Amino acid sequence: MGKLAQKEKTVAELKAELSDATVAVVADYRGLTVAELTQLRRELFAEKAQFTVAKNTLTKHALKDSDKAVLEAYLKGPTALLIGRADQVTPVKILTEFLKKNKKENEIRGGFLDGKLLSPAEVDQLAKLPPIEELRGKLVGAINSPLSGIVAALSSPQRGLVNVLDQYSKRLQEG
Repeated sequence: MGKLAQKEKTVAELKAELSDATVAVVADYRGLTVAELTQLRRELFAEKAQFTVAKNTLTKHALKDSDKAVLEAYLKGPTALLIGRADQVTPVKILTEFLKKNKKENEIRGGFLDGKLLSPAEVDQLAKLPPIEELRGKLVGAINSPLSGIVAALSSPQRGLVNVLDQYSKRLQEG
């Protein structure tokens, strides 16, 4: 396979991966060893995400004419892409924790979420969000709390009436 054909194949693969992405983050991968990159990729693979190293020019071609073209602003120097397909928070959390844990000179340059370009600070905030299951649980709890209060308030007079009638019937039986 020639160089041009290989580049076209790489661009097509990147384009396909990015089209399915729910979240994308651009980071610098310098300082990470092959073993560290492999470990990071394994952790991300479990979350239906990947960490891809590609040339900036090929990445720009893959981003062209897509809603993620805004990521081009962050394509400077050695670049790796985090591409998440399912959960939007967990892959970003894995990447940021991995980079902090390995204390490398890596930096997160920015990202993309729901049609919006994210600054490095916004990517960091995204990583600090709780997992989606926890957020759903909190939402259900918030919805359920007032409802259970209403049910308790509505059933309280009936419970009181039943208790009074019960006490009255016990007195009649004793007396």
